This record gives sequence, structure tokens and C-alpha cells, in this order.
Amino acid sequence: MSSQQTISGGTAFGVIDPTDVPFVAVRELATALKVFADEAVALARAAEWSEDDFRRVEQYFWQRCGRDRERKIAALVRLRSLIDVCRARSLQNLIAQHGAAAALYIVESAASMRLNTSVGFSPNKIARDVIAALKDEGAKLAGAAQAAA
Repeated sequence: MSSQQTISGGTAFGVIDPTDVPFVAVRELATALKVFADEAVALARAAEWSEDDFRRVEQYFWQRCGRDRERKIAALVRLRSLIDVCRARSLQNLIAQHGAAAALYIVESAASMRLNTSVGFSPNKIARDVIAALKDEGAKLAGAAQAAA
């Protein structure tokens, strides 16, 4: 990608550094994913996303999101990278095994992980983040169960 970031249609809406895409809020990525379905379904079907799907999400997000241009662009660039990384077998397996919980942690990780658009997200780093979050969640649930007993 060039230093002039574009959204589908080739029209430039702002300039961001493609070697260091700004972090976004988790809800910004989740909002874009919800155009199709809940996060788990949208991420599980990542391999099926077409350019038309991205355009529809981008149009909806651009019209509905009240953020400034740079944040919108950052969220949409992160969304494309998120969908690309969710095609990885390791992340597809996590989504299949843990459903919405894994999807939420994948989105959380993608919102705050460093992103260089020429490299994309590392599926291994995201998978490690998700596994750690799931273990932490399991430990919390086990602790709550022991406290209740």
C-alpha cells in the first residue's frame, strides 16, 4: 500500500502511515463486523468475504460511524487485515472450539496490536493472545465457582 490510504473505489479520504496504523476501539471493529452477523459468524466465514462484502461494510461504517476520517480509515484498514488473518487455520480452529469468546478476543487483539499493512497481523501472535485470554477467563470462572461453593 502507498502512504495515501484508500478505501474501496480508490478515493482517498485521509492519509495514514501504512507502516503503523493507529489503534482503534474494539467497538469500532465490532460495529463493522456486525453488518453481516455477530463477530463469531463473520470471522468464521472470513474466507468467503468478497470485495463487494468489504464495500458494503465500508459504506455502512462510513455513514454510521461518527468518528473522524483517520479513525474510520484506521478501523477499516484493521478490519481488512483482521479478515485476512482470520483465514488462518489456527484462528479458524479457535473460533470453531470457543465461538463468540474467541471471536471477541480476536477482535480485541486486532484493535490494539501493532499493524503494518504490508505485513498484516501475525496469526500466531493473535492466537497466543486469544489462548491467554481464554485461559484467564477459565481461571476466573473456576475461582468464582470455588468461591460460590
